Amino acid sequence: MGLLQKIQAKTEEARAKEKIRPLLESRMMRDILLEIGQRGNEALDPQSVPLAMRRRATQLASESGLSGLKQCAVDELHLDEAGITLVCKGEHTAFLYADYNYENIEDTDCLPAVAEYLVQHMRGYYNITRSFYSVPKANGHVEEKTREVTVVRHHEDTPFAPGPVQKQHLF
Repeated sequence: MGLLQKIQAKTEEARAKEKIRPLLESRMMRDILLEIGQRGNEALDPQSVPLAMRRRATQLASESGLSGLKQCAVDELHLDEAGITLVCKGEHTAFLYADYNYENIEDTDCLPAVAEYLVQHMRGYYNITRSFYSVPKANGHVEEKTREVTVVRHHEDTPFAPGPVQKQHLF
């Protein structure tokens, strides 16, 4: 049964990627990625490194120093049926579909795939969450529909404190 679920999940993932292709190739997405790039990078927040990634981050810090570890300046992203909003240091920048002469998104279940695409273009560690609402169907079943997807910078309670930079031995 597990294999069937994996195949179904991969098929749904491929369908979602194919469905969001027009949005990913749109002028709006180009503007969003440009805005993310223009916001730039900042020094990595020590508490934004997940516990599972600390070993790798420690290795990178010892190779290039803490100055080599950067994160995107964007703190949060909010995706919903009306648009995509970037939050950077408390400043909200909204990219509405209507501003680009697009209709609002009716199938919001594709928004997590759009969020994954955006996170791939941002440096740092981010968590993707979705809020949903329930829709009753005719046969008595209940279907969950995505209301909003939120991408937030990861935060740990324990700070990341790598050791001093070690010089590599070349020969």
